[in-house]
Amino acid sequence: MIYGAILAGGMGQRMTQAVVPKQFLEIEGEAIIWIAIKKMLSVERFDKLIIAMHPEWSDYLEKMLAIKLGKKYSRIVVIDGGSTRLQSIENILSTIEKDGFHDDDVVILHDAVRPFVTKKLLENSIDATLKHQAVGVAAPVVDTMFWVENGTIQSMPDRDHLFHGQTPEGFHVQTLKKALEQLTPQERDTITGTVQICMVKGIPIHIISGDNENFKITSDSDFAMAQAYIKAGLDETR
Repeated sequence: MIYGAILAGGMGQRMTQAVVPKQFLEIEGEAIIWIAIKKMLSVERFDKLIIAMHPEWSDYLEKMLAIKLGKKYSRIVVIDGGSTRLQSIENILSTIEKDGFHDDDVVILHDAVRPFVTKKLLENSIDATLKHQAVGVAAPVVDTMFWVENGTIQSMPDRDHLFHGQTPEGFHVQTLKKALEQLTPQERDTITGTVQICMVKGIPIHIISGDNENFKITSDSDFAMAQAYIKAGLDETR
């Protein structure tokens, strides 16, 4: 099976204007998470969409989905997210395990606050994950990059080899589960991105091209940029 999964367990503490978790902030009348969900649902190849939601907001999301989708809601499962990204991923894998693991099962993980992902990028992620055990999405760095220590520039890395990591990220389910189970407590403390789970265990990460407009909304300035993006109608052309 091909699973889509949305990580939505955060509470958006870096956004000063947020009175609800950032994924529920509205842009032109639509919640950020709903924009992301619509993108995922547009990909018919997803057999099931699992949303790992902060437990305090699961009912809120369920009610929103019932209003938006009605009887078409059956392809979505809302589960409790964990207190960390790793725990949310483990909860997603436990939900998949209830269907029974199969050797060809893959999961495409996406951040709820990256609402401008395109259907093409999701499709490309599926295609790549069916061929590779682990797949990341990356966009080239365009700025000059500095390596800084003790407040001074030590070197200027070649930006031809530097990329911005994004989601979606794709994995063979059993590969991801095994890598998670093998993490040491020290490794769990240092992991900040999902592909890193496989990377620290020596599993090659295949990279496909990302999109600079597939940005993550984590701050007030990001939210302002997202509002301008929607008001300009740019998302409708992608």
